[in-house]
Amino acid sequence: MQSGIVSRKNVERVAAHIVANELEFHGFRVTDLNKGGISENADLLAARDGKCLQIQVKGASQNKNNKGWEKWWVQYGYGNSDTVGKKKPVFNQVSGFYRADIIALVAVRTPTEYCCVVLPVTEAEKAAQINLDRDYRTTTLKGALRQPHMIQVWLDHIPKFKDPARSPLLAQELKILSAYRDKWNL
Repeated sequence: MQSGIVSRKNVERVAAHIVANELEFHGFRVTDLNKGGISENADLLAARDGKCLQIQVKGASQNKNNKGWEKWWVQYGYGNSDTVGKKKPVFNQVSGFYRADIIALVAVRTPTEYCCVVLPVTEAEKAAQINLDRDYRTTTLKGALRQPHMIQVWLDHIPKFKDPARSPLLAQELKILSAYRDKWNL
């Protein structure tokens, strides 16, 4: 059962509104860059005290079933052969004026129940590359290459890997993300 009105189809817009509201609450003046369709690397422009930040928002709709809500998870985007092959970064893939300074990874249950990881793009890229090392740059136990797909990570759930060498990479990634979980002091 999908989580109410927040679904894969609208989670990006809901997440962008959540981030804009949080930034406004923390004293920033926020402009939505997607209204004019002018930016590929950033969704919001936030300014405060002479400082201007470009923010890319990545939303993930959380699911609810008969037992309740699933554990929190976030996604960085989707992997492809260029990101897995280290030919392109996960963030700021398009050259131009709009380049994200901050990445907001937003897990949304409802418009009022959410979890955000708000981090500098350098830290987000580092975490995403660790994720790619763990999930896509390793082979299956049968030796096959893994196919790129959504780059995601559980924040509150440690999965059991059949390959124990993958566990330390998850610990490294979560250490980065936990330092920025629900932190709005940009």
